[in-house]
Amino acid sequence: MLEKAVADPKVSVQFVGNLGQVTDHASDRVSYAPPPLRPEVMTPLEKVTAEMWPGTPVIPSMSTGASDGIYTMAAGLPTYGISGEAIERSDVRAHGKDERIPVASFDRAVDFYYRFLKVVTTD
Repeated sequence: MLEKAVADPKVSVQFVGNLGQVTDHASDRVSYAPPPLRPEVMTPLEKVTAEMWPGTPVIPSMSTGASDGIYTMAAGLPTYGISGEAIERSDVRAHGKDERIPVASFDRAVDFYYRFLKVVTTD
């Protein structure tokens, strides 16, 4: 489709895989549409967020990493990644040689997950 849109025989499109391999065609891997933002997930999420971090909006975003959600989505189970880890913007250490979060952030995240799961399973 890209080659057709460009309509220039001097232009070709190749695909680069995760390991750097170059091919003339894309992977046959299936992707799934994101699940709808269901109220039984979003309402408890917004409630707990407001309790713990008043004034902080809940903003859906796409996670760029991999998860087991590929399998649960394939089975027809809507799958969401929710993080309760609050860290400083200037101290993101994900996947670095010194990957870590502050102890207070870890403890607060445990509290967040506990509260969230309690609301989701009891309301």
